[in-house]
Parts: sequence; C-alpha cells; structure tokens
Amino acid sequence: MFLISGIAGLALTFWARQMPGFWWSLVSAALAVGAGIILLARPVQGTLTLTIVVGAYFLAEGVVTIMYALEHRRELSERWTWMAFSGVLDILIAFIIITGLPGSAEWAIGLLVGINLLFGGASMIGVALAAREA
Repeated sequence: MFLISGIAGLALTFWARQMPGFWWSLVSAALAVGAGIILLARPVQGTLTLTIVVGAYFLAEGVVTIMYALEHRRELSERWTWMAFSGVLDILIAFIIITGLPGSAEWAIGLLVGINLLFGGASMIGVALAAREA
C-alpha cells in the first residue's frame, strides 16, 4: 500500500506542480515509495521490522505534513490547521509506536495506520473544500 500510494502521490504531485507545497508533497510521496520498497525487500523480517519502518515513516511524514501545512498557510488555504494537526498526530503516532516496542508490534500497525488514514484524508478534504471556496 505504501508503494502504490507513493507512486500515485508522485504522479499527482507532478500533475499539480503549480500548487503550493509542491516540494513537500514530493518528499511525502518519495517517503511512501521508500517505505514500500523497504517493506517489499524484507517481508520475512516480521512484524517488529514492519513496526519500526512504519514508526520512522510516521515521524518523517509528520514533519513533512507540518511543513506542507505551513506552505499552504502562506499561499492558499485558510484550513491549513487541519493539515498541521494531521502532521502533529503523525508525530504522536510515531512516538507511541517507537516507545512501545517490542510490545506495540502486535497491535500498532492496523490501529495507527487507520488513524493516520482517517485524519490525513479529513485534512485533505478540508483543504480541498477551502480551495474550492476560493
């Protein structure tokens, strides 16, 4: 899923390269592609490795999402706070995953990825609605 979403993100980022936050969106998509490649290259390593990779991904994605939100604040959207909140939540998820190792490997992946997808999608919907109103 990381690899597929990263490739789709790269394609969409280049398609909308005139929008604010191009470079942060590009970094975000590249991070997803990198995480997907790592997970495909080491599938036998088990859930602990998967949990570590996902924790590192969420940490990096949180920082990139916050920077992307700040870029939108300057350029386009009044709903940039949703994106910033999503980035802070990503960093919090990474902290929960990493500090809970190895016990978090059993439950963290499904629960926290679901939370990330829910809030990340909600923030993108908020930004899209703000752009549509402008």
